[in-house]
Amino acid sequence: MAKRNFLLGKGERLTEQVRIVSGGTKKISPYTFSEAKERLQPMLSRLANAVRQQPDEACPQDLAVATITLNPEYIAKTYYPGDLLRAVGLKTIGSRPRVVKPDKRSKEREPEDTQTTELFVIGKRSSYQQWANEFKSWSESSPGSEQIIAVEQIGFPTPQQKIRGIAHEGSKLYEVVLHLNEQSAEGGLLGLFQAYLSKLNIQSSFDKRFYAGGLCFVELDVPADSIEDVAKFSLVRVVREMPVLRLVRPAFRAGAIENSQQILLPTLGSMDSKIKVAIFDGGIPNNHPITKWATPFELPGMVPADSELLEHGVGVTSAFLFGNLDPKKPLPQPYANVDHFRVLDNVPGQNPYELYEVLD
Repeated sequence: MAKRNFLLGKGERLTEQVRIVSGGTKKISPYTFSEAKERLQPMLSRLANAVRQQPDEACPQDLAVATITLNPEYIAKTYYPGDLLRAVGLKTIGSRPRVVKPDKRSKEREPEDTQTTELFVIGKRSSYQQWANEFKSWSESSPGSEQIIAVEQIGFPTPQQKIRGIAHEGSKLYEVVLHLNEQSAEGGLLGLFQAYLSKLNIQSSFDKRFYAGGLCFVELDVPADSIEDVAKFSLVRVVREMPVLRLVRPAFRAGAIENSQQILLPTLGSMDSKIKVAIFDGGIPNNHPITKWATPFELPGMVPADSELLEHGVGVTSAFLFGNLDPKKPLPQPYANVDHFRVLDNVPGQNPYELYEVLD
């Protein structure tokens, strides 16, 4: 095929100095300042009223959590309403994706369901009240006012909205997720939640609590008819049935490696002894052939290993070491050795606290 030669149009411009104009065009907002103010005023009034009605004991240190949903056209980090939050005495403690149909879109486009960001914000109850009272007198020159056009909704989560995935009323063991990082929780706020529960005649120890992503996860044994009262605590994000572990069961891996004469184990050690790998599962037998590359560890206080869980542990470990099994081919040399920690001693579902124990 003949080689193609392309002509460069207006190539003479390459000899001239090119001036690049920095900065983009001004963003066209769906709402004007007046429209945004008119939309948000009743939302702020409802928020302030809801916060005011909360029991004092449900608002530790007078704190309350609200939500601010951003307009889908303002979810980039550069549009984060930091000035607005500082002006009204609030701060962000978390966020989550949310699908919303905005009241209006820019450039006269038809509104449609669009994914956006919902911010969880925290502040004193008096801050919400002050914001609602003063908002009616805000002008475009007020601190933070230029960012109200980025706000689609302002709300206050109800206890019913915090309760998730409770399938039946007979359940008693729940997981409560709190808007608390480890520092604030251990600094006293978790103790205030316990004091609140005590007033509801609910005893709690939270011995198995753990922290992740700025949240605190605790287990709670409580009658189902008390769940809504638990969810009234302002720092509660979600109340749900205690999650349980599930076994992803290999089809035949363990039996294949132990019994099939067609599968040939490699004779070489791992490729890189410096790579550190840990697997937490049902364990592997001490005399199993894959212990050439896998070292089994037993945690203290566990009951004897279960044969089904050992089979699962072997399957998971062999999947890491050798990948997909082909009985017609010898197994490949593993990339690295692995330390296998047995963290399961009962088939999942028998111990309601199992997930927390495994995470610990």
